[in-house]
Amino acid sequence: MKQLHALALSIAVLVAVWVYVSIGLPDLKFSPWIGFVAWAAFFAAGGGKGGARHSLGAGLAGVLLTALTMAGVQQAGGDLTALLLLVPVLAFVLVAMAQMPLLAYTPAAFLGAAAFFGSGGKPDLSIAFVSLTWIAGVLLGYASEWLGARLTQRTAAQP
Repeated sequence: MKQLHALALSIAVLVAVWVYVSIGLPDLKFSPWIGFVAWAAFFAAGGGKGGARHSLGAGLAGVLLTALTMAGVQQAGGDLTALLLLVPVLAFVLVAMAQMPLLAYTPAAFLGAAAFFGSGGKPDLSIAFVSLTWIAGVLLGYASEWLGARLTQRTAAQP
């Protein structure tokens, strides 16, 4: 099987699993779209162990720093002025943290921030659910890449 087809097949199978887990088991509180965004961040970061490290580190930092920012916005009154003062600081930090190797994938940091904002942006228990969903998405990316490679090797070994 061609590598691209093997990867496509592995992703299709794992997408079915993800849809079942994230939609079919609502008590788990996984967000389907956040998982897909994290999955994409894994591949955009180059895949493999490095892509997993960078998309996990920067993405989770984006989620957590955005939650902290939104807590600050609430403390400052929760109005537009508070957002206009604190969200630009968040953007600065998300870019500046790229000087740290584990957090150096700025797109994942912004995607993690967007995921938290998109989840409602409330600094409450949703921080844990967004973070766990992000981790699940990155792990699905890693698993789909691994499975695709196994399928490619298996068919290449056949005569």
